[in-house]
Amino acid sequence: MGSYAQRTRPYPAPLPPKDSVRSLRTGKVRPFGGVKGLTSAINKQPRQGKVRLTIGGFVDDERQYVHHKSPDNAIHQYDPRHYAKWKTTLPDREHKFKVGAFGENLSTDHLSEDNLCVGDKFRLGPDAIIQVSMPRQPCYKLNHRFEHKKMSSLIQSHGWTGWYYRVIQGGDVQEGDEMELIERIHPYWSLSRVQQILYKDTNNKEAMRELIQMREFSNEFLELFRNRLAKGTEDMNGRLLGDVAVPWRSYRLVEKSRLTLRVQKFVFQAGDKSIESGELQFGRFPYVRLRFGPDAKFTRAYSVVSGDMRLFELGIAKDDNSRGGTLYLHDNLKIGDAVEVGKGHNASMPLLNGSQGDGLTRHVFIIGGIGVTAFIGEIRTLQNRGANLEIHYAARSREEAVYLDRLPAEKTTVYAKSEGRRLDVETIIPPPDDCRNNFKTLVYCCGPASLLAATRELTTKLGYPRSQTHFEEFGSATTGTGEPFEAEIKATGEVLQVPQEKSLLEVLNEAGFELDSSCLVGNCGTCMVDLCKGKVEHNGTALEDEQKETSMLSCVSRGKGRIVIDC
Repeated sequence: MGSYAQRTRPYPAPLPPKDSVRSLRTGKVRPFGGVKGLTSAINKQPRQGKVRLTIGGFVDDERQYVHHKSPDNAIHQYDPRHYAKWKTTLPDREHKFKVGAFGENLSTDHLSEDNLCVGDKFRLGPDAIIQVSMPRQPCYKLNHRFEHKKMSSLIQSHGWTGWYYRVIQGGDVQEGDEMELIERIHPYWSLSRVQQILYKDTNNKEAMRELIQMREFSNEFLELFRNRLAKGTEDMNGRLLGDVAVPWRSYRLVEKSRLTLRVQKFVFQAGDKSIESGELQFGRFPYVRLRFGPDAKFTRAYSVVSGDMRLFELGIAKDDNSRGGTLYLHDNLKIGDAVEVGKGHNASMPLLNGSQGDGLTRHVFIIGGIGVTAFIGEIRTLQNRGANLEIHYAARSREEAVYLDRLPAEKTTVYAKSEGRRLDVETIIPPPDDCRNNFKTLVYCCGPASLLAATRELTTKLGYPRSQTHFEEFGSATTGTGEPFEAEIKATGEVLQVPQEKSLLEVLNEAGFELDSSCLVGNCGTCMVDLCKGKVEHNGTALEDEQKETSMLSCVSRGKGRIVIDC
């Protein structure tokens, strides 16, 4: 009667033609998706020249998930023809579907889930031999990669998953190398046929009994099918959905009005009405990330004035040094226009817990211009608790002191440049502790770089611990600009010039490295690169002190002279 596969598929899978490597990529484990604690090596970079392939995979290619570290998962390949299908399926994500987006190591022209079978052996380059071990099982991290909460489920249902190889024999591999099928063991078990049993015909015991006899299958899949035979089909939701919400959602601008000559009010409303209660409310010092403009080219972070994730208000100043983002919002964004919004999460929150109103804590707010938006909520909370607070607010003129009506007048001092009044932190910031009266001072600061620097310098001089200061740097830290420097790429020796007006992240992406990024203000760590040699001026909050010895944030930090990095 023949095997199950022969009886249910009368013809074997087509033999693939001789192919060649069009793209070879490797990657390192990095923060991922702008979500605290989420990491992945999916953002793989193109490699030129010969790359050594060993039993464990390509040299310098890291894998984060424990099962992906198996020799059965040594190489991942994805059919680049799927990208055109994805652009049609999800046209609003079109800009994301390009070679490398699925974290593949290899791309070729002709191989697919339809013409590959479990156990197929290929000669790769002059020496290496690799063997197909299993189709990829999509997981929730692909939801974050493509910023679509059902992306992993869509990949699974369409079968456009990619596949893995184990390495039978190592060797040197490079772009352009030939890839040729040298042995087919299970001609009736194409990867698309396996997917049918995996995700659709999930209770087919006859097929599963046949599959677990294939020693060429990965141990992961052998165990999966054995468990199904013993216990039934597993719950796939954990793999497909994870327990971390996709950070980006669609919003529309519902209100836009001018508050001053330089500041406008923007109110955004969520398109998704099913936001979970745990994601609805903001925490202390709330901010959001906006992605907007042609092809979503701009990503900026702004403090939230009021509201929750259903409807919130921003106050945005027109920046004299804008690289286009705030100019676009002020001049081009219209009522009804859509933007993408990500809820911000502070990577570091050392300030003393809670908004203390115990009478033994003095709260000193030092604010410059639009920096007031960072603290409106905190000031309101403290005021309601009867806390001891004082607000020092520097502005060009009293008329430009935006949101002044939301601050307690009796506790607010305005320093208007037009009136000749200057905010001098030396006269405002007291010592951190009055030990005799068990009295502490907390200092909060948000404003232009000069004000932040002066406040930091003085609080450091006075001995303020981290738990008694809080700095917000949105706006001042978004550009990553400063003194020019050079960045040498460790893998290739290529030297990139980083001019004064650009960040390292911009230069790397222009050079084709396609680094992931999210907040662009140094809070999330997504754009981190390895620092191999040289000195860096570190900005942002995502890195701990010990991490700064070996890493840097490419969006906001700058090298000194020449540095050597690894992406």
